[in-house]
Amino acid sequence: MTTTTPVRSLKQSELLDLLIRHFNLHEGNFVLSVDFQVAVGAIGPTPENILPGMMIGVAGVGVVAVDSPGPNTLNASECNPRPARARRKAKATEGA
Repeated sequence: MTTTTPVRSLKQSELLDLLIRHFNLHEGNFVLSVDFQVAVGAIGPTPENILPGMMIGVAGVGVVAVDSPGPNTLNASECNPRPARARRKAKATEGA
């Protein structure tokens, strides 16, 4: 049986966090960007019932850097901090 109920769903902030990690961003404030594609034309179930209409599709999702934090922003340094650098071990000097 086909169902339209999502198996799993992400909140906007969870998707933004995932994209920040995917794009390997470590600094700055970001918001989610959704790109839409719009088409207009004659739409209807039959030629007799055609009406002017519009179709909207999601063309993509991404992140946009913003200057100041807001209610829908995430700080990359908090959700995807830079990995700690590995410290080099000092070589022991011989004959000292």
